[in-house]
Amino acid sequence: MTSRERVIAAITHQKPDRTPMDFGGTQFSCAEPQVLAGIRNLLGLKLAPDRDADGVWPDEAIMQAFNVDLRWIPYAPALSVMRDLYPAQYELEMKTRAGKPKMSHEDEVMAKEPPLLHATLDDIKRMKPQEVLPSPFIDWRRQVAREARRAGYAVSMSVCAGFFERGCWTRGYEQISVDLLVEPELARALFDLWMQENLQNLENVVTPMADDVDILCFGDDLGMQTGTFMSPDTFREMVKPYMVEFYRRVREVAPKCFIFHHSCGSVYPLLDDLIEAGVQILNPIQPNAKDMTPEKLKTKGRGRLCFHGGMDLQELLPRGTPEQIRAEKQRRLSVLGDGGGYICAPAHIVPADVPAENIVSLFC
Repeated sequence: MTSRERVIAAITHQKPDRTPMDFGGTQFSCAEPQVLAGIRNLLGLKLAPDRDADGVWPDEAIMQAFNVDLRWIPYAPALSVMRDLYPAQYELEMKTRAGKPKMSHEDEVMAKEPPLLHATLDDIKRMKPQEVLPSPFIDWRRQVAREARRAGYAVSMSVCAGFFERGCWTRGYEQISVDLLVEPELARALFDLWMQENLQNLENVVTPMADDVDILCFGDDLGMQTGTFMSPDTFREMVKPYMVEFYRRVREVAPKCFIFHHSCGSVYPLLDDLIEAGVQILNPIQPNAKDMTPEKLKTKGRGRLCFHGGMDLQELLPRGTPEQIRAEKQRRLSVLGDGGGYICAPAHIVPADVPAENIVSLFC
């Protein structure tokens, strides 16, 4: 099997020749720069000219050494590539970065008060959807996707966040949770606004890439370590209808692509709902969260849901021995990978506290 055939077999619940492996083949399986630098040192590699030293996208040489079966198409190329191919965008990016410390989106969100924390229903009703423009890097993105396909790999692309998660960013975790119960009309007004933006995203970002991509990645964090952010009944009333409608539109725009949904935490009580909403691949399978054991997940999702991720980043990969890591990998391959339905990967972007040696142990 080619890597792409292997991935598609797993997603469609057919038994592949081996369980597909992923490191950097999606936005949610990349690694912090310190980890990538450590891996390069261990493997005797130099930073590739089409990667940024402070980026999270693994070098192609690392992915080949790890037998990774997927390739991710980032929104923008490395700065060295952008400088040569897109000089205007490069100048804009350098001006934006000047004097501004590099922060993750999550750090930026947490560093300031949520922008809509004090907004009223009337305020939100007056808001207009933000315009989602076509990617200025579309030619580069298509080229990278087509080269990956020609090399036999499955291709993924990140699209947009969902509805509840954006509420957490803009209203704050506590306030949006209160809104769902106390001011549902306000929450729905926000979700209606974001639905318009997400549909623009499908038209302007997904449509030009749909023929060159296999997996479309979306995110909406619905779980915590101990359970879901909301009751299943609240999810079904307030969030699920938007997810159902949005994923229905995704299938219309990109009928040959698979729908990949990212949610951290314990989402076991929502598995049937996510499947009904159109989710085909669930990530990151945070194994230490409540009810997220491989046995429970496989029993519930067998033949209906492909799992992506699952290698623990809270305890095992930061502090485990190579022997423990290999043993847990084999356990997950045997349980989640039984008959297909599993893509093995770290359970999220690999943080800086994970030794590079442990990632090499996972894949080599």
